[in-house]
Amino acid sequence: MNRRAALYVALAASLLPLLLLLPLGAVWLFQHGWLTYWLLAAAVLGVATYGLTRWLGRTAESAKATDTGPVAGPNPDFSPLDLAAWQSVQAVAREVDPAIVFDRDQLLQTARITIDAVARHYHPEARHPVWRFTLPELFMLTERVSGRLRRVLLAEVPGSHLMRVGDAVRLWEFKPLLGRGAKVVKGLNLVWRVARLVNPASALLAEARERLIGAALGDAGNWIQRRGARMWVEEVGRAAIELYSGRLELDAAELEAADHLGDDIQPAATAGPVRLVIAGQTNAGKSSLINTLLDTRAAGVDVLPHTAAFESHELARDGQVEVILIDSPGLDTTADIQTLSDLAWNADALLWVTAGHRADRSLDRVALDAIRARFAAEPRRRMPPVRVLVTHIDRLSPAREWSPPYDLDAASSPKARNIAESLTMVASDLAMAPERLLPVRLQPEATRYNVELIWPAVAEDLDDAHRARLLRLTLQADRKRWRRLLEQAGAAGRTLWHQKSG
Repeated sequence: MNRRAALYVALAASLLPLLLLLPLGAVWLFQHGWLTYWLLAAAVLGVATYGLTRWLGRTAESAKATDTGPVAGPNPDFSPLDLAAWQSVQAVAREVDPAIVFDRDQLLQTARITIDAVARHYHPEARHPVWRFTLPELFMLTERVSGRLRRVLLAEVPGSHLMRVGDAVRLWEFKPLLGRGAKVVKGLNLVWRVARLVNPASALLAEARERLIGAALGDAGNWIQRRGARMWVEEVGRAAIELYSGRLELDAAELEAADHLGDDIQPAATAGPVRLVIAGQTNAGKSSLINTLLDTRAAGVDVLPHTAAFESHELARDGQVEVILIDSPGLDTTADIQTLSDLAWNADALLWVTAGHRADRSLDRVALDAIRARFAAEPRRRMPPVRVLVTHIDRLSPAREWSPPYDLDAASSPKARNIAESLTMVASDLAMAPERLLPVRLQPEATRYNVELIWPAVAEDLDDAHRARLLRLTLQADRKRWRRLLEQAGAAGRTLWHQKSG
């Protein structure tokens, strides 16, 4: 007898006493008259277990069918071009095999597929689009992703701050041994399930309990696998979008240097201010709005150099410039639209002023449509947030009545009804959402109306304005690559000259 046969014989001999308990248990139940009751209880519990297992299975399939959304949405600062790339990432995420979370090679392969999809979206004409990035961008991406992963590990993974890299490597090396150990444990569990049939009723209840728990844990495990696989694709795709979109080309210091206001006005003293352009037709109240904003701003105000075209103001709080207020030329004819469009192109937010008592808003609409079309033609930019201030509402009929406040949602007086109707007309004429409009009276100072709501409305748009600013500066930097190349070449030449001279 060889060694393997002897092992099998020894195993069978050790199991024989347990196996003999099966018929002996049945005989015991028969002798005591309990066999029929035991069989009925077993049948009822078996049917219940089967039904619950099927129900859990259908619930899991339904959850799997509906669990198709992203784990996290796109970054709020994504441009239209970036959002289209995000759709490519989602297409990969929807088809990803959940089993990749347990296979390092499949994880890497899925990452390559995701990166390739994003790269081809940004560089469809390139033969090898995946390599279309610079070394500084790669280092910046590594820095960002490393910081993000560090925060996730410390916040979500218990004990990550105690685990050393060597421990993780050893665990990975022990993976085959752990797999074999799992098979042994599975075999021993089978032996235990057979052995506990000495008490059939208890064994049946334990089996039902384990089946239910196993089904629940299995569904949870499948859900975790699906979400984990999708999260992997999304995070790889998010990093790839940051890389290939060009937004990593500049760091914070370079963004500050790039944020110039043009030749007409001076740059801000610090990085990060939002350019807020005041626009509208002549006599709509732009100058009154500028004066009102400067009077009501609880912060330092510096007037930048005046130009024939427009003037600007730096509005600072605690020594930090928050907003650069830019007064645009009055809109009188269609010839002024190009100038206003250029100013809006280099802006981060717009306050559009229109008179509520005048119906000639066609020029405003043409100018706004021109600005919208210009941004729509460049998918790497996003339209800055626009707020419309409806001025001169006190001149609406009846002109002599002015007794604010007015409830425009439930207008009861003729004045309130006319103000509400004017806002509806302005929203339609300018193709603006009604909630983006604010009725105001700016002059005289003693009878101002809703002035205290202007800055809070601007503050609501600051997040969108900062995202528009980031895309604006990124695109500006992209157009200065050749200038930077010349500067780098000059610096390298000077270094070589000094080394040679020394």
